[in-house]
Amino acid sequence: MLYARKGCLPKGVKSPQPKADRKGQSQTVQTLRAQHPLKYLLHIANLPKSSFYYHHQDRPDPDAADKALIAEIYERHKGRYGQRRIAAALDWNRKKVARLMKQMELKALIRA
Repeated sequence: MLYARKGCLPKGVKSPQPKADRKGQSQTVQTLRAQHPLKYLLHIANLPKSSFYYHHQDRPDPDAADKALIAEIYERHKGRYGQRRIAAALDWNRKKVARLMKQMELKALIRA
């Protein structure tokens, strides 16, 4: 009963209606922004103005140059190089190469 008065749930109990993530909320606010004032949309969504503008700023991809190198090696070897061989060729961390290849949807050809 103490938790009901404070407006919070006990530890380990999840809310029946999970909150949408801030990025999803800001996208929803952006779509409705043409019809309604931003101030009211942010108030209804319970979204800080700084979070809204943070998710809508244009940030350059910090891994763009690395992705270009991975794509070059991948194409040079006709898709036969996987993340381990590319990581060895570039002398990079295997996990970083695997993450970037997954983002670029590159997979090595498996020879039968």
